[in-house]
Amino acid sequence: MLDGRAAATTPPKSNWAIPLVCPPYYAFPVTCGITFTFGGLHADTHGQVLHETGEPIPGLFVCGEMLGGLFSGNYPGGTGLTSGAVFGRRAGSLA
Repeated sequence: MLDGRAAATTPPKSNWAIPLVCPPYYAFPVTCGITFTFGGLHADTHGQVLHETGEPIPGLFVCGEMLGGLFSGNYPGGTGLTSGAVFGRRAGSLA
């Protein structure tokens, strides 16, 4: 529910913005992080891990950030979680 509290800034900020009026103030360095690697286990479309020969390894499945071969160089935000959900469901149905 909107409560009328908004910062008078450009660009406009959150409706629930609260001004910082009482020190002390603290600053923390922030750096980027890697959400997953671009490497990982090679799998088929069902999430079954493939041996070097290309054959599925019985009973071994992969999903999420451990699944390789989906991205190269960059990726759209949220796709790591999406891949985990999609391949997790596919692999889970076979496991």
